[in-house]
Amino acid sequence: MPDRRTSGSGPDTFGFGGDAIDLTGGDYPVPDTVKAITVVAAGNVVYRSVDGSADITVTSAFVGYELRHHALIIRQSGTTATLATVI
Repeated sequence: MPDRRTSGSGPDTFGFGGDAIDLTGGDYPVPDTVKAITVVAAGNVVYRSVDGSADITVTSAFVGYELRHHALIIRQSGTTATLATVI
């Protein structure tokens, strides 16, 4: 699998699968195989980008919204949206 830090753009980077993100057990460390995180039920999202030094909070994220950065971790605390991965 390509590393999301070095993958180029184009049709070969579109997602072909994914899964729901379960935050019931705590924060979700995003694997390198994940290309994007998408909102499947509206709410807030708290995450840290791969190269970030602080958490980012997106408030009132709508269904279909995709995080603007590759996420390193999704925080349980403050995240009210239901999320899914794109791989």
